Amino acid sequence: MAELVLNFVTPIIENAVSKAISLASAQISMAWGLKRELGKLSRTLTMIQGLLQDAEGRQESNPAIWNWLQDLRDVAYDAVDVLDEYGYEVLKHKVQINESLVRIKDNGVLVLLIRCNDQSHSTASVRQYPKTDSILDCSKVVGRHNDVLKIVNMLDNIRSQHVLSGISIVGFGGIGKTTLAKSICSMVKEQKLYDLVAWVCVSEEFDEKIILGDMLEYLDSSVGRMNNIDALIQKLGQELENRKFLLVLDDVWNDDRDKWDSFISRLLKILKTSGNSILVTTRSVKVASIMKALPMQKHDMVKLSDHECWLIIEDVVLRSSTETSIPLDLEGIGQEIAKKCGGLPLVASVIGGTLSREMKTDKWQEILDDEAWMLQDENKKILSVLKMSFDRLPSSFLKKCFSYCSIFPKDAVIFKDDLIQLWMAQGFVHRSNGGLVEMEDIGDEYFNELLSNALFQDIELDFYGNIESCRMHDLVHDLALLVSKGETLIWDTSCNMDDQNCSTIRHLRVKSDGKDLPTIPKSIAQRLHSLFSEVGVFCSMASDLKSLRSLKLMRDKEKELPDSLGKLKHLRYLDISRTNVIAVPKSFSKLYNLQTSKFTDGYYVEKLPKLPNGMANLISLRHIYSDHPWDISIMQLTSLRTLLSPFVVGTKKGCQIEDLGCITKLGGKLEILKLEYVRSKSEASKANLKEKTKLHQLQLCWNSRHERAVNNNNNDEEVLESLQPHSTLKSLTIDGYIGKRFPSWMVNDVNSSGSSFLLDNMASLELLILFGWDKLKSLPHQLRHLTALKQLMLENFNGLEALPEWLGDLSSLHRLEILNCSNLTHLPSIEAMRRLSNLQYLCIWDCPKLKKRCAKKRGLEWSKIGLEWSKISHIHNISIDWEDVRQGECKFSMGLRVHPKLASIIPVAIAEL
Repeated sequence: MAELVLNFVTPIIENAVSKAISLASAQISMAWGLKRELGKLSRTLTMIQGLLQDAEGRQESNPAIWNWLQDLRDVAYDAVDVLDEYGYEVLKHKVQINESLVRIKDNGVLVLLIRCNDQSHSTASVRQYPKTDSILDCSKVVGRHNDVLKIVNMLDNIRSQHVLSGISIVGFGGIGKTTLAKSICSMVKEQKLYDLVAWVCVSEEFDEKIILGDMLEYLDSSVGRMNNIDALIQKLGQELENRKFLLVLDDVWNDDRDKWDSFISRLLKILKTSGNSILVTTRSVKVASIMKALPMQKHDMVKLSDHECWLIIEDVVLRSSTETSIPLDLEGIGQEIAKKCGGLPLVASVIGGTLSREMKTDKWQEILDDEAWMLQDENKKILSVLKMSFDRLPSSFLKKCFSYCSIFPKDAVIFKDDLIQLWMAQGFVHRSNGGLVEMEDIGDEYFNELLSNALFQDIELDFYGNIESCRMHDLVHDLALLVSKGETLIWDTSCNMDDQNCSTIRHLRVKSDGKDLPTIPKSIAQRLHSLFSEVGVFCSMASDLKSLRSLKLMRDKEKELPDSLGKLKHLRYLDISRTNVIAVPKSFSKLYNLQTSKFTDGYYVEKLPKLPNGMANLISLRHIYSDHPWDISIMQLTSLRTLLSPFVVGTKKGCQIEDLGCITKLGGKLEILKLEYVRSKSEASKANLKEKTKLHQLQLCWNSRHERAVNNNNNDEEVLESLQPHSTLKSLTIDGYIGKRFPSWMVNDVNSSGSSFLLDNMASLELLILFGWDKLKSLPHQLRHLTALKQLMLENFNGLEALPEWLGDLSSLHRLEILNCSNLTHLPSIEAMRRLSNLQYLCIWDCPKLKKRCAKKRGLEWSKIGLEWSKISHIHNISIDWEDVRQGECKFSMGLRVHPKLASIIPVAIAEL
């Protein structure tokens, strides 16, 4: 296990060196005579860093190094803490820096490592981090087509005979049960066997309230988490009424029959139609055997052939290479490796990722000859092979980032941006090239590298095709727990947390039912760098968490955070989402190192008070997430990259529109409210939106006319004209605008010769949402050149009587929504509508005249087939006033069934491409 300690020590030392060099060059260090001492610390740490590379090759043969490496880890953490505190409060830490130097020398670490170095003059080579060419998709499904056909037929046959029936898929870990279940879901959707398909990852904890809640949230994510089981059942019954569903319960471990019977009993009470099914994946035959409360059938998975394992390896390797085929000398070795994969696609995928980085015969031969393959026990062998791939990751920072993932629960959805921000908070993201590359971009490279090694899976994409979230296979999570042992602890009621057993713990996740709370010794609390807690332990120990970098509270019942929060000088990440917190202490404004702050989805978030004065002092803030506006001056927050909190334009300093101009690196989404307070065109132009190259979503909102202040400037047109975004903008929402014209940057122009051309800035626009434009009588024809547009939504266009003929030129359009347009009567011609070959969804809501003309058949409300029906009858999915007039299978995800104004603000996702 010595190599695991070394993996942790190396990035810590590199981080400390980087900090020391940066601080030594600061003018204040020179002014206070600390440059020399910081230089000493930097040189000492650099020497240790070099000697560690030699120690890596001799740690197993020299037991003494194992003990010293553990000491060195503690020293390294202390050095980073001292440097952090110096950066926080320069004047107080000259003595502590000197003490850190003395401790490193007194521990004798240098003496031992230098002695080892004298035995060998070989120089360790430094591996360069490979750049990833592109984000990799999940591996192709290999060798499971017959299984899919068989299980779909089984479902179809058994469901017709019962209200609720099921099938269990049983097999080894890593054999591909989840992948098979996903393939089955795709086929039943194609064949339209069910009205609804829901997916719930169960894992080790079988809690019927959690499962039913996850099921409801999967079917309607606008509902949110419900604590009352009866209310949950009632809502779920409404969602499932007169609909046949398939529920997938993935990775079930429960072998308690009473829990299973209780869950099935609750489901049966709300079902009113026959033909519903449950599909269960599990490793355990016993789990499958207890499901006697339902008519169940079992499908035992068989391992893949050697050839099928090779196909997976080949596919993974080639997707990471510019080559179209694998060289013959490597292919022969690769096929031998495939034979050792034991028929498990997970092993083949992970090994493929490892082989893709080392396209040399000797490297592939090393992997083939590795002793990890020699273990007889199947489970130990799998873990050993995964460990071999981990050991071959190209950098210690990457290993540290992967091991940190053990702090998440098994089968948890891991949001990519959140994970990268946590890595940054811990100092795992190593900046090179003079710090020119943003930490977030480096973290993104790390994520993609781990993804290419199949250490992440179940990728979800956002509307724009970017990775939003992932999961870890439970066996890969076991690997993360293994390599982080001694650093990460998952506390439950079975844990004994004493100083002797937990002296090296730096990252702690507390999970509890709330009845039993851990007693965390002060000596352990002082060393913690991460605390993830599902129960109220933070407030009682806040003053002890002197080294804390990341704090994530979930379901915490405390309504106020303690004033000692401000003493967490190292804190870089704070997430109090999904808590009861309604008060933030004044000391919050002293968290000068804070990079990420999250205040979303709180149970009482509408009661969150005004944030304390001095928030502008948080100059390290890079990411703000809040459901409500921050009433603070943002002028000094020049490091901001994310502002997922509405920016409300006001008259006081720091809240004026030009203050956005100071935040040059702002990206992602920006929502600007109360634009009627912008006084002039020049003031608006100072927001400098055109230079924000990473801004992809923009919402520009004025209050409605009757809500506007008496002193409204009535300058909507010139303000909107001056808020021109960058050409990379993907999504644009305009709400409350009362001008008569579109801005010039939003439409194409005409040059002197009379020919038209499209301005570059709108060429990338994929989503356009327009609200409340009463003065507009027709859509300008210049918008016809928005050929990248995938979704168009129009609401409150009461002056609009007909949609233009040129609408048919929007060849990429997938989704069209027309809402609250009381006078709209006509769609474009049938020829124009047929040109919209990619249009998969049409939503018409509260448009009475158009609704009548789009009637499909005779009914209580519509007396005859509408004149417009023939224009839209070819569209797969049509919804009129939330009635599904036509419902088909659609590649483009249709988002949430909520009020259209809410549904449109968050772009829908692309489910499959």
